[in-house]
Amino acid sequence: MLGSRQSERLIDLERAAQRNIEVIRRRSGGGIVLVDPHRSLWIDIEIGADDPRYVAEPLGMMEQVGRWWLAALASLDCALPGIWQFVGQTDTDANAELVCFAGHSHGELMVEESKLVGLSQRRTRDGARVQGQLHFIDPTAEILALIVEEAPRPLRRPAIVDEQVRDVLNDGLLDALTSVVGASLGNR
Repeated sequence: MLGSRQSERLIDLERAAQRNIEVIRRRSGGGIVLVDPHRSLWIDIEIGADDPRYVAEPLGMMEQVGRWWLAALASLDCALPGIWQFVGQTDTDANAELVCFAGHSHGELMVEESKLVGLSQRRTRDGARVQGQLHFIDPTAEILALIVEEAPRPLRRPAIVDEQVRDVLNDGLLDALTSVVGASLGNR
């Protein structure tokens, strides 16, 4: 999936077709992501502008959603050791602009210096959609095989969730997030 500002010319479309990868553009985020339900988990959270959990300030919304993800992972005993939430300036180097997981943005979850949960946000007057993704298998080689240009320097790779918890996350993360988001309504 291309980021909202990326050109299709970044991707070798013929190579993508040979690998049975559909190239589409998302309306949020900056860098390329590979969405594959066998290799990653992708969840959208939509919050209406009239919802008391809605945060009008975009970075505040990202931070809130990152806290929800962290609480949901912890509730399933799937939070990796050393997990922390990045709060600060979005990475704007060339690699981060090229591939989403090579950088970090406000609110995202990290393990050491690698991104565990990537977030992107699309806002309208009706509310916000925050998209989140974590990986079971490192997508870096697959993404680099599709890119026409070469990455300026070695890419930071994402943190990977252990395969042993894949089924727990696939079966329970959506419910855990729903529970955490619901509980946050009672905390307001």
